[in-house]
Amino acid sequence: MPKAQPLVVGSPAPCIDIGGRAGSVLSLPPRGARPTVLVFLDEAPPDGRAGRPHLDAIRAELRGLGAMLVVASARGLWTFRPDDEIEVFASPPDVDGRDLERAQHAYGIAPLHEGGGALFVIDEAATIRFAHEFREAEGRALPLLAGALSIAGEALATRPAPSRASFSRREVVVGALVAGLTLAFLDACARRPPPPAPAAPGPGPFSTTVGEADVTFIVNGAPRTVRVDPRVTLLDALRERLGLTGSKKGCDMGQCGACTVLVDGRRINSCLTLAVAVAGATIVTIEGLAQGDTLHPLQTAFVELDAQQCGYCTPGQILSGVALLREGHARTDAEVREQMSGNICRCGAYPHIVAAIQRARKAV
Repeated sequence: MPKAQPLVVGSPAPCIDIGGRAGSVLSLPPRGARPTVLVFLDEAPPDGRAGRPHLDAIRAELRGLGAMLVVASARGLWTFRPDDEIEVFASPPDVDGRDLERAQHAYGIAPLHEGGGALFVIDEAATIRFAHEFREAEGRALPLLAGALSIAGEALATRPAPSRASFSRREVVVGALVAGLTLAFLDACARRPPPPAPAAPGPGPFSTTVGEADVTFIVNGAPRTVRVDPRVTLLDALRERLGLTGSKKGCDMGQCGACTVLVDGRRINSCLTLAVAVAGATIVTIEGLAQGDTLHPLQTAFVELDAQQCGYCTPGQILSGVALLREGHARTDAEVREQMSGNICRCGAYPHIVAAIQRARKAV
């Protein structure tokens, strides 16, 4: 077999089938609309509690990428979704070695028995968005995988989406038609007489200004009133109107948890909550958690255990942890990780964060 040629970002992902147990076939990449992280790694599916911390870190990175994980190895074929447990597709006796070797060659990596490993992020259009090779160390496969996923997340967060260099004939024709219809519509609008001035609005519960609303809530113990468009999120109202920039805007899609605040004691993603929807509520942000110069016990624990790292996710982590302690559902480290899985730390400070929460539990 000729030497494999490494794949480059932007190239189509090769479609390869690997035989499994009882004649079943695993398609690489899996068919479907969800992005996939395909990994060639000489690692059997982890079981028991030994690999749980690493799996939790992998689960958090997969949530950030919005993808599922597929691992192809002679020691087993297995998949892992962010919100599910490991699904073993085939154990070592059932893996078709020839299919696996053909898949490795198609993706341009060295055979796994030489200690190589590779990770590919494949988007919904079966295009490779990120590729990363690494050398595997004995007993370090899962930590290496978690680290490679973190590298992929950081790279894709700063990389613009790939653009095409040309357009098909169909796209040119459709674009011309849309442009022509748009120009005709704008011309018709220009010839139309202006509409009559709208009548003055009647009295309402919020504001006399059309399109805006006066919203009042209790923020960090003090009543605050802001005038906002009904479409403004609570996060933007806190940051842009009240100057409370401790709540961070991360993904702006409710996936990373950096914007977490407490509303009537309940933790929410403020980037997904409209400001007008929480009128009259009691809101606590990171600026209002301490009592004067006395930090909250969880803030103290974060400082003592170095759980903040870069600090960007820290406000959301702390407020989510405060609510978790009040809820009282999570006691063990595993339960804390599960209840905090909606807060993502790109620095990988999860062990310190869990330790800080457990230390603060004794003080609250």
